Amino acid sequence: MNSPTLRNTSASTSPQAQVRLRLGVLLDSYQVPAWIYDLLRKLSSSEAIDLRLVMVDQNSQAAAGTNRTPILFKLWAALDRRVRRSAAGALRRRNCGPLLSSLSEPPVVLRVNLADGLARGDVASIKAANLDLLLHLGHAALQPEVVDCTELGVWELQDESGALGQFWDIYDGHPVFEHGPQVIERTRTQTRTVYKSRGITGFLSLALNQNEACWNLAEFLARSLADVPTLREEGRQLPAVPVTRRTLSPRTLGNARMAGFLMRWAMRAFRHELQKRLFREQWLIVLQAAPGMKKFNTVSGARYVRPSKDRFYADPFLVERHGRTYLFFEDYRFATKKGVISCCEVDNAGNCGQPCVVLEREYHLSYPFLFEWQGEIYLLPESRDNRTIEMYRASDFPHSWTREAVLMEDVAAVDSTLLEYSGKWWLFAAGIQEDITSPNDGLYLYFADSPLGPWTAHPKNPIVSDARRARPAGRLYFKNGALIRPGQDCANGYGYAIQLHRVDVLSETDYCETPLSRITPSWIPGSLGTHTINQSEKLRVMDARFLIPRFQFFPFLSRWLTSARRRDFGGMDLAADQGRRGATTGSTDVFVRESGRNSR
Repeated sequence: MNSPTLRNTSASTSPQAQVRLRLGVLLDSYQVPAWIYDLLRKLSSSEAIDLRLVMVDQNSQAAAGTNRTPILFKLWAALDRRVRRSAAGALRRRNCGPLLSSLSEPPVVLRVNLADGLARGDVASIKAANLDLLLHLGHAALQPEVVDCTELGVWELQDESGALGQFWDIYDGHPVFEHGPQVIERTRTQTRTVYKSRGITGFLSLALNQNEACWNLAEFLARSLADVPTLREEGRQLPAVPVTRRTLSPRTLGNARMAGFLMRWAMRAFRHELQKRLFREQWLIVLQAAPGMKKFNTVSGARYVRPSKDRFYADPFLVERHGRTYLFFEDYRFATKKGVISCCEVDNAGNCGQPCVVLEREYHLSYPFLFEWQGEIYLLPESRDNRTIEMYRASDFPHSWTREAVLMEDVAAVDSTLLEYSGKWWLFAAGIQEDITSPNDGLYLYFADSPLGPWTAHPKNPIVSDARRARPAGRLYFKNGALIRPGQDCANGYGYAIQLHRVDVLSETDYCETPLSRITPSWIPGSLGTHTINQSEKLRVMDARFLIPRFQFFPFLSRWLTSARRRDFGGMDLAADQGRRGATTGSTDVFVRESGRNSR
């Protein structure tokens, strides 16, 4: 995961030379998981960190091997790792010895035996290293006196439930991680949690969940340890909560219980495979009159913009120009597996004109964020596949666009959203540094004096670390004097729902928001998700996701799979869906025909 390259960003160096963090690391052995290997590579190459000491526990197997699991679990987990080995590389073992010895300033290596306790000479060696912080990535317990050997204490990796921890998230149906690794800070004066696992639970693979948890943890550690001024700051504002033991009662997993789980898991996997082979997910767009405007002359007051079966329409944005309203959206073709930006004109009754492609590149485009600046209309589409954030100017609105600038390079940004507020431009984007893990977990913020930059990263990045609300879901807007930020709730899967937030603090040094309300798929019958909301003075637009058959037989399977999927991925909205089913069947569909499509 590379750090983002900000175009035209002025190099800001402190007038005083930055004091490097004197860091020690404790490992079980030189054979470490890939996420620890990658973390060591980043820490050793960081200009902010002086990796002085590496402690290797010579008796780590005793501590690591205490977690006993039933044979059925071991067989299932081994099969899962084998099937997912190409996508779940975080736990693959690598030898970090050559990496450490190849450094220009190799750290001192201290071999210890924590099972018998640290020898007096070991404690003396730790003190001699004059460490600021010790990062404990092993399994064995560390003696309390080690804390006194460092200035800032010890950061200790903990996962009390071991291999079964994230399994219970799958077993219990938790939509987001409630188990997994966490980081405990121990100093002379306090003990607290500075990190808890974050991510979306995948109900079909434990290996993928563990993979995401580990890469997220590595990203947090690399970012936090390189921020030396914050670490040294008294009363630093790390995302800390009081450390507590898990309140869950002790649980055991026997072969009988595991057999019951495997039956449910097999049925879920069967439905998933059946859906993937017989159906595909299709997004469509729903137009409504804006609040306070006269509703459309339909039973539901809405009009659906349905694409043909070879594509989907998503990420709708509205812009008004010279008294006319235009709808921009992602136009994704299943055959090419690539999105383009299309546009059509919309009248006050919600009737759409013929769409046409207005922007197409050799890479995927989506989320066509539009804004006006200095009398011109600009477009900021998502271009994650190109690892850029690009800004286009309308040379012949709405049909022709010229690339005006590349705001950032070497970033995995998704759903970039701009806001002009309080004399500054603010750029919200998800995923910035998360090439390996999900882009749904973290929201990053940047600010500048103009949309062209230079862009400065907010000191509290990521400003949100929660898959239930981080990823942008549309333009920020004001309502009753409050600034509202729509965010995606991906806890039950990508693009499941929309969470609206009130932005309480937005400054160059701080950010704070409060969740207000949630828009679930139950607002439209049969929908599996909704993930974008925008509006103009006259219209409001959202998108919705449905299952459509790949073939023309067994249509009843679509209803069965939709119902089963809601049971699998959170049933809180199922009753609401069933209660409203049929209530809006009179809404008008705008079927968009693809003949005669063109782009100028």
